[in-house]
Amino acid sequence: MKLLKLHSDNPSFKTINFNPGLNIIAGLQSSDKMKDSVNGIGKSSSLQLLHLLFGGSFEEKSASDKRLREFLSHYGNFYLDFSVGSTKYSIRKNFSESHFYINEEKIAKTTYPKKLNGILNASNNINFNFKALFNIFARRYLPERNYYSGALTQQGQPTTDYYQVLYNITLLGIDTTLIEKNKKLTEEISKLKKTEEILKKQKITINDANLLDLKDELLKLIEDKDNFIIAKNYDSLKNTADELTREMNKLRNIIYSVTKEANKKTDLLNASDDKVINLSRVNEIYHEAKFFFSEKVTKQLSEAEEFHVKIQESRKSRLRSQIKELMQESADDRDALNQLEWKRDLIIKDLDSKGALEEYNSIVERIRTLESEISELTSYQTCLTKFEKTKAELELQKAKIKTESIIQLEENEEHIQEIESTFRKIVKELYNGHGGSFKITNSKSAQYIYDIEAHIPKDGSQGINEVKIFCYDLLLFKLNPKTLGFIAHDGCIFSGVDPRQITTMFKIIIKNIQENDLQYFVNMNKDVYDMVIKDQSKLSEDDKKIIEQGTVLKLYDASPESTLFGCIFD
Repeated sequence: MKLLKLHSDNPSFKTINFNPGLNIIAGLQSSDKMKDSVNGIGKSSSLQLLHLLFGGSFEEKSASDKRLREFLSHYGNFYLDFSVGSTKYSIRKNFSESHFYINEEKIAKTTYPKKLNGILNASNNINFNFKALFNIFARRYLPERNYYSGALTQQGQPTTDYYQVLYNITLLGIDTTLIEKNKKLTEEISKLKKTEEILKKQKITINDANLLDLKDELLKLIEDKDNFIIAKNYDSLKNTADELTREMNKLRNIIYSVTKEANKKTDLLNASDDKVINLSRVNEIYHEAKFFFSEKVTKQLSEAEEFHVKIQESRKSRLRSQIKELMQESADDRDALNQLEWKRDLIIKDLDSKGALEEYNSIVERIRTLESEISELTSYQTCLTKFEKTKAELELQKAKIKTESIIQLEENEEHIQEIESTFRKIVKELYNGHGGSFKITNSKSAQYIYDIEAHIPKDGSQGINEVKIFCYDLLLFKLNPKTLGFIAHDGCIFSGVDPRQITTMFKIIIKNIQENDLQYFVNMNKDVYDMVIKDQSKLSEDDKKIIEQGTVLKLYDASPESTLFGCIFD
């Protein structure tokens, strides 16, 4: 990927035409007055704009980002032209709107990352999220996110962040299958442990009694029930009562059916039509219409009327008879039911008077309660056992992955040594033969299985840390020259760095631009820029010429018009 041009339809914006190699934005002073400052003129904002146009988001906790978002929402359209291979693309974005445009195709904010992923991943073999990849090769400066706190914090996350480590391991050329499996197993084990704790708490609150004591009590009650002595005629009376109950239930069903049928026929009777043909009214209607019946027709109508009345009366009579029979049947069944209920009540009263039923039922009820409690406790115990077994199986799989990861590192030993050799060569160019070390080792972390350890001499100081970041970023580029083909740094990369190392860093950058087709973008303060331009020891005249030609934009502090946006918003 190559950046081509960053511009806006707001005439105040300073257009950046990118070179295919070196690109410097220099923040310069137009006077020697101490009060003048090159802060806030847009050096870092240029890199921030690249992130935003590639779908990056404003940091909610950053006061400066909040001001920038408000400012950009009223500024106008921004354009970023870039190429991937031989294909050119143009992004258009107005920050008062949520959507983006790529080659004038409107793209929703939610689908924009996927669109960028498709453009990038079509040109390389690493299936990365574009935003994460751009964060790795284009570190922006935000104090709240600590992108420059360490070599491995390109995503602005703690060094223990899983995906941050995953991306770095991938770019170092190590297969991440084991890491992904290990994370999945770790998450499953964590969920099991939480569920296990919940089950244990539930078990305690259900019943404090010992499960074995409950089982002992149950066995004793079952034995008491089997040996329970009742009155001699108890069984006979109980069987008779049970039989009467069954007969009563049958009668209730019959009564219900008969009553339902009677109601149905009553409804039919009530719905019968009592009206018949009114012959005189028919004659009157036809007379008004000047139409007269003959005597023969009138007689036929009269006979039809009489026949209809007879049919209707016959049907009503039959329904009344059927309803009466059903009501009588229902009354007889109710009498029979009352007799059965009376007999059963006497038997129940007799059973109660013998003192056996209540005690017997008490034993049966307690047995049911105990069986329920034992079943519930046993169920939880079974679940706990199952969870422990599953957890043990997952732990065994993790141990297996750990073993496989050791083997994987052994199999990749030569590759890792090559990585270390490349890293040391970069460092040696900066520190006169002291190359430090670069290791990939097995991790004790539960989230991932490898640790990345980049070390250079005296890397505890601020300046050394920035140099290590520079060396590591260049290492990733060398290992993945076609993945993005681009590195960007904020000017803070030079903070606290010895001037000799700064000029050497540019020497290294120029070399990689020429040999590896690197596009490099950086912003610089006046003191660093002047120091590099005036260097007499490290940089050749050709190097200085490349740096001067690579200075794509100079911003000044003299007036708002001399800043990136043509005004001061901070």
